Amino acid sequence: MRRDSAVQQPAAARSSSSGAPSSGAPAPRGPRPPARRPRLRLTRRGVVVLGVAAVLVLALVVSLVVAVVRLLGGPADPAVPAPVVAEVPESCVPDATTSQNCWPAFDDGADPLLEVSPWVTGRLRGGDARYVLEHVAARFDAEVEAVDVASSWGWGYRTVRGEEDEAGEGLSNHASGTSIDLNATEHPLGARDTFTDEQVAAIRSILAEVAPAVAWGGDFAGRRDEMHFEIVASPETVAEVAARLRGGAPPG
Repeated sequence: MRRDSAVQQPAAARSSSSGAPSSGAPAPRGPRPPARRPRLRLTRRGVVVLGVAAVLVLALVVSLVVAVVRLLGGPADPAVPAPVVAEVPESCVPDATTSQNCWPAFDDGADPLLEVSPWVTGRLRGGDARYVLEHVAARFDAEVEAVDVASSWGWGYRTVRGEEDEAGEGLSNHASGTSIDLNATEHPLGARDTFTDEQVAAIRSILAEVAPAVAWGGDFAGRRDEMHFEIVASPETVAEVAARLRGGAPPG
């Protein structure tokens, strides 16, 4: 019979065909946990690089702020004093016998009114003019740079170098023994910025002390003469400045 001749399937086969898992199959795995990200660690070199970058950024920001303030014309720093620039009075009109500051000129270097100075090669007009100029030289030597006497000059009967007005070249203040050139080879005529900012600040301090008797060639309009210091006041004013200086410690 056909029903009797049908082959019965094994239980395992029936179970498999029905879709149920067999007892010998491995159990399905659940979702995997997320992988941990590795922590970032800065090396010493990295720390240094980040520090340098931060400093550069800060410096850039400060520079931009300063530039903006300058462009906007902000107020000047009140701690920085304005330069004291002494000038020859308008009442001074030099002639052929006087230097530009209206002091009488010497055409002879052996004139008894000219005195030897330890600070310059050449002589200086004696008295108050010499005292004030030597005070300038002494402070210059102590606070700006050492004075080289061999390249520092005093009296010389000559006209102003590199300058000419409508009346022709006038006599230099060297001709009256009322000016000095300090370390001329280091600060040649016409050169600019031959001193550092710190040295200029020291020169300003010296000029303030001897004001209004002395002018500095670094303040000249047009051609500069940064080696040069000259008397620009009357004998009466120079006498007052010298008396004030003598009230303190004498120069040199």
